[in-house]
Amino acid sequence: MFGIGLPELVVILAVALIVLGPQRLPEVARMLGRAYGQLRRASEEFQNTIRQDLAALERQEDVNRNKAIAQEIRERCADVEDVQTAIIQEHDGHG
Repeated sequence: MFGIGLPELVVILAVALIVLGPQRLPEVARMLGRAYGQLRRASEEFQNTIRQDLAALERQEDVNRNKAIAQEIRERCADVEDVQTAIIQEHDGHG
């Protein structure tokens, strides 16, 4: 927890008790606990949003890559059809 060990935590609690007094310490502790929980939830939401955005970007990259591959295949098929047509025309011309 933030690199704070038990001795440091005891000192922090002792100082808080002296500064805040025994009546306000539980109230402040609850407030800090709620704030920590809200901060943690916000952090988790932020991390989830980043993960979702990265996944969407990866999916879009996959779509773009697949489109490029499909275009290359179409071009190669057109080249093969051109060669096939040339062979047939050459064969018909000599036959």
